[in-house]
Amino acid sequence: WDGQVLCNTRVRLFIPHLWISAALAVHPDRSQFFVYDRVALTCGPPGCSGGWTLQRNTSTHAARTCPSAWGLQTNGSACVIDTVYPSDSGVYWCGSELRGRSSNSLNITVTDSDVILQSPALPVTEGDRLTLLCACRGARGEPPPAAFFYKDGAMIGDRPAANVTFAGVSRSDEGFYRCAVPGRGESPRSWLAVRVAAEPPPPTPPPRPPVPRLACVVLLVVLLVVLHVLLVAVCAKVRRKVRGDASGHPQS
Repeated sequence: WDGQVLCNTRVRLFIPHLWISAALAVHPDRSQFFVYDRVALTCGPPGCSGGWTLQRNTSTHAARTCPSAWGLQTNGSACVIDTVYPSDSGVYWCGSELRGRSSNSLNITVTDSDVILQSPALPVTEGDRLTLLCACRGARGEPPPAAFFYKDGAMIGDRPAANVTFAGVSRSDEGFYRCAVPGRGESPRSWLAVRVAAEPPPPTPPPRPPVPRLACVVLLVVLLVVLHVLLVAVCAKVRRKVRGDASGHPQS
């Protein structure tokens, strides 16, 4: 049975043959975290508090559900991990109670090193502006350090930089990224996914200019006059024919 879950604070409706997919999000929006960071995950259509559960696969456990095996469920389909550890690294997704439906998935990496790469956990859209930063443990509120950035193992640029900025990302920017801060170490690598931008709808043809009402009236009058003239001509022709037939008929 297929259905759509429509939720608000009081009611959940199931409409056959329609479906709204859940969307998984992580807060803060990044894929790498330091040990002891706090991570919050949410799933489900906006305003929907039921029907979806957060699940994960890690290196130690498969398909474990929040909050029965990990995390703290705060409200509805939101789950919080107050203190993350490397054992929390893995793949996270939203599962549905209806026929095993599932949402998008994302990878979370928890490291005990001093450096992480701040890159988005979810795919970015072609054309979006994107900035990658390198962060050091215990440096909250400080400017990002100068770091070397790498894509697929190759260094970006020839000197340390505070960030890597893409004015408009493209599919060619997809890949594994990491960063290294001299004297502090390097981050794990993370996959940057780029999704194709939705094509804009075809332009709406310009509306036809409205015909002025006066022009319509004039056209109607002209048509009526022409019709009247034609009727008069036909009637006159018929009368002439009738008179001719009457004058040429022999009298008895």
